[in-house]
This record gives sequence, C-alpha cells and structure tokens, in this order.
Amino acid sequence: MKYLKLIMLCCFSAVLFSCKDDDAKRQAENIKAAKQNDSILKVISDNWKFNIPPLNPKVGEKLSGWTEWEQLNNELMQRPVGSLNAYRQKTKSLVTKTEMLRNNIPEFFNRPQVKSRISVLDTRVKSLSTYINLEVIPAKRVIELINSITHEVTSLQNQMNELVILKEVPKETGEDEMLKALDTIRMANPDAMPQPQSSTPSTRPGFSMPGANRN
Repeated sequence: MKYLKLIMLCCFSAVLFSCKDDDAKRQAENIKAAKQNDSILKVISDNWKFNIPPLNPKVGEKLSGWTEWEQLNNELMQRPVGSLNAYRQKTKSLVTKTEMLRNNIPEFFNRPQVKSRISVLDTRVKSLSTYINLEVIPAKRVIELINSITHEVTSLQNQMNELVILKEVPKETGEDEMLKALDTIRMANPDAMPQPQSSTPSTRPGFSMPGANRN
C-alpha cells in the first residue's frame, strides 16, 4: 500500500507540473501575441483610411432616401479609437451595414450590375472582419483589404454614375417614333417584317441542277 500511495503521489505531481507548464506556455504565447498586436494596432490605425471620392451631384440626388447607403458611408468615415477591440467592433458594424445595402435599393439603381458590385463589396468587408479577429492579425492583409474596400465602394459609385450618364444620352431625332412604329407592325403582322433572303444557286451556261432531264 505504501508503494501504491507513493506511485499515485508521483503521478499526481507529474500531472500537476505538466498542467502548470502548459499554463505557463499558454500565458507566454498570449503575452507574445499581445505584444505583436500592440505593434500591429499602430500599423492598422495609420492605414485605416477609406478615401472615397465625393458622389456626382446627380447620383446623390437619386440616392436621396437610401438610408442604408448613408449609414454605410458614415460607418466608413468614423475611425475607431483605442484598442484592437474597437477595430474588431467596427468591422462587425461594417459587415452589418454592408449586408443591409441590399435593402431598399433605389429603383433607378436596382440593376444586376449594381447588385453584383454590392456582393463583391460585402465579400471584402467580411474578409476584413475575419482577418482582424484572428489572434495574431496579418497587418499586410488587413491593409490590402482596406484599400480593396475603398476601391469597391468607388467602383460602385462609378457604376451608378454610368447608369445616370446612359440615361441622359439623347436619342436621335425620330428614334422613339421609329421604334414604336416597328413594334406596332411587329405586333399586328409578324410576317410583314423583312425576312432574310435565301441564296439560290446561279445558273450558268453548261450548268444544270441535279436531277434535271438531259436531252
């Protein structure tokens, strides 16, 4: 019994010391990660800039009332202050605001090309949130995504500006009337529309159609 108790005591001591070693290693790793993130925080803070150009006034008029767009832009312009947790909270807010962009898109801009750019922007914002919530943050990747988000918002604005410009391009004189007339004819009598001419073999001296009678 004495030897058994001694063996059990040794095993217990070994487990206890092993747990203490694991805790010490974990604490050391956490301290190391915290020091790395402290230096990374400064890098991220220095590069947290979404330099988005101002909207074309005509685009701005058509965006009036799109609350979700205004909220996202306000979120982008407000810089986090303090610890990394502030930046992590900021990215969560950006994810929410970007997802909400799909709601209440103004009818004029409710087009596939606009929705596609919103989807790309949503992907970039979610990637930023993922990377900034890692235990050790890859600062280079975070900076790349900040620049990418700036680019995507600018591209979205340019796409909306393009739609406004295309709408304002004047049509040639009489083009509307001609299109309406063609539509009327097409609806009334589809067979009256010009049909493509089929090519027929030309007849030449000494040439006869296959199957023709020969004298």
